[in-house]
Amino acid sequence: IVALLQAHDNVDINSKDNDGRTPLSFAAGGGHKAIVERLLARREVKADSKDDNDRTPLSWAAMGGYQSIVKLLLARNDVEADSNDKNFRTPLSWAA
Repeated sequence: IVALLQAHDNVDINSKDNDGRTPLSFAAGGGHKAIVERLLARREVKADSKDDNDRTPLSWAAMGGYQSIVKLLLARNDVEADSNDKNFRTPLSWAA
C-alpha cells in the first residue's frame, strides 16, 4: 500500500467514504503506522479531519491503542487533542 501511495501522488488523500472517513482515519484506526507516516508526509493531508460522527484519526488511533500513531498525530500542530465527537468524547476517552 505504501508503494501505491508513492506511485500515485495525484490521488485525493482527503477523500471521504459514506461515513465521512478518510484514508488517514482508516490507517490510524487500523494501526498501519507506515501508511500513516506516508499520508502525514503529504502537505495537503487534513490530519484532523472529522467523520460524520466528528471522530478524528487521533480518536480512531487512541481507540485501537496504537500509541506510536497517537504520538505521530499529537506531534502535529494541526491536530486538536481535545476535540469532541458527537457524543462529547475526546480522543483520550477512546484510549483502550
